[in-house]
Amino acid sequence: MLEITKLNNITGVSEGGSVSLSLPIGRTYEKVHFQIENVASTEIKNIRVELNGRLLTEWSTLADMLEENAYFKRKQLDGYATMYFTRPEVEGIVNPSLVAQRFFALGTQGLSIVQIKFDIGVAEKDQQQNPKTPVVAAFAEKTRGSAPGWLFKRRVFRYNLNTGINEIENLPRPSGSQIALIEIKKTGNSSVLIKDAEFLVNNVKWREAIPKSLHNHIIDQRGRAPQGETFAIDLSLSGDVFSSLVLDPSISDMRLRVNCEGSGGAEVIVHYFDDYKKSTF
Repeated sequence: MLEITKLNNITGVSEGGSVSLSLPIGRTYEKVHFQIENVASTEIKNIRVELNGRLLTEWSTLADMLEENAYFKRKQLDGYATMYFTRPEVEGIVNPSLVAQRFFALGTQGLSIVQIKFDIGVAEKDQQQNPKTPVVAAFAEKTRGSAPGWLFKRRVFRYNLNTGINEIENLPRPSGSQIALIEIKKTGNSSVLIKDAEFLVNNVKWREAIPKSLHNHIIDQRGRAPQGETFAIDLSLSGDVFSSLVLDPSISDMRLRVNCEGSGGAEVIVHYFDDYKKSTF
């Protein structure tokens, strides 16, 4: 049975505050909806989901989470931000689509604590330029209980990129995990522009550099919505998670070649997924 409930165990909601939301243990979480008022999405920062104090997934800002939802063409509602654990963009091949999508839901049986944490920066101001009071409420869609199974793990790595070809060869390769998506995007006011990128595994090109306009057209044809200046290397296009890269000991080299104009800070975001009970990552 699907339950839709308000989550009341939330603390630290204030300008400059560190917010912590504890999820009740026992059920399986499909989505958490945040209702946020008087704070811009760029001022909700350092979002982390932690299981027993261990990082599961992260976003630099709430704006990044909303951009991810837009990329996957997930339903969104003004005034709310939805954190998805189920994956509505996944298409079933072996099993019906609904089974495949729910496969990645967040089970909590057997865990001691599950927390969603983030920081609130500067609040919006009223007509007198006084800061408004931030408001955060949370609501969950959850179903019958299960232990944590296969879970997506969004991890953020930061680099300085320069004009020309930049090679990135130190992304983690946790054995047994899979990579569904790699995103490359500039940070803040950085002047770097991502022209194109290649992804190589053991010197085999999983994605070759092609004109960015064509690259984005192919992504759009296969069910995605390219986002601004983010360059997406999507290994599960058309919702096929079985086409993702399986990380195993035979992989001795994995690298990105990123072609840039200008210089500045950038994030490389890797969307891993793996079996939680077998993972140390």
